[in-house]
This record gives sequence, structure tokens and C-alpha cells, in this order.
Amino acid sequence: MRNPLAPTGLRRYTRARCRHDRDAARAEVLRLEGVIRGLDTTVIEQGERIAQLEADAVDVSVERQLRLLADERAEEFEQKFLALKARVDNANAITVPPMRRPVDEDDTPTEPAGIEVRTLREAFAARTA
Repeated sequence: MRNPLAPTGLRRYTRARCRHDRDAARAEVLRLEGVIRGLDTTVIEQGERIAQLEADAVDVSVERQLRLLADERAEEFEQKFLALKARVDNANAITVPPMRRPVDEDDTPTEPAGIEVRTLREAFAARTA
């Protein structure tokens, strides 16, 4: 049997101690609510940032597709333009019979029977030797 007068380790709470514990618990609840509010704000901001990045990714992909389509159409128009230009140039071409250029006797080729032609290095080496 247990001694009823033996200490149990439990303190007797007074009203002041209960009020103090209650106020401490309320303060802790308020602090944790502030932390939760801050984390909620962070989550909302990150969600908005993710939505913005997804929208930017969609914009970039649409822009890339439009750019590729524009490049393809530009190449197509360039080919059509070159074909039309060639057709017009051929239609308006002026043909001249080949001419023979008269060559003077003084205008002879430089090599092998004409003027001696050497590189600068060869000419300098011959001069210094």
C-alpha cells in the first residue's frame, strides 16, 4: 500500500501559475500563427512565380513556333523571288557574240619568254648573295 502523504512529484498549480501558463501558451500560438502566415505568403508567392514561369514558357514556345514558320515562309518567298528574277533576267538578257581581243606584239606574256617574274623573297635572296 502506498503512503498517501508521500510526495508524488506533481506541484500544486495556483491560479497565478495557471494564468502564466495560459498566457505563455497564447503567446506561443500567436507566434506560430505568424510563422504560418509567413509560410503561407511564401507559398502563394512561389505559386504565382511558378504560374508566371509557365506562362513565359508557353509564350517562348509559341514565339519559337512563329519564328520557325516565318523562317520557312521567308525561304519559300526567297526561292520564288529568285526563280522570278532568273526568268526576268533570261527574258531580258542581251547576248553578244564572243569577241577576239587583238594582242599587240609588245604585249607578250611574262613567262616563259617575257619579263622575269620572281617573288620578293627570291629577288631579295639573289640581291644579297
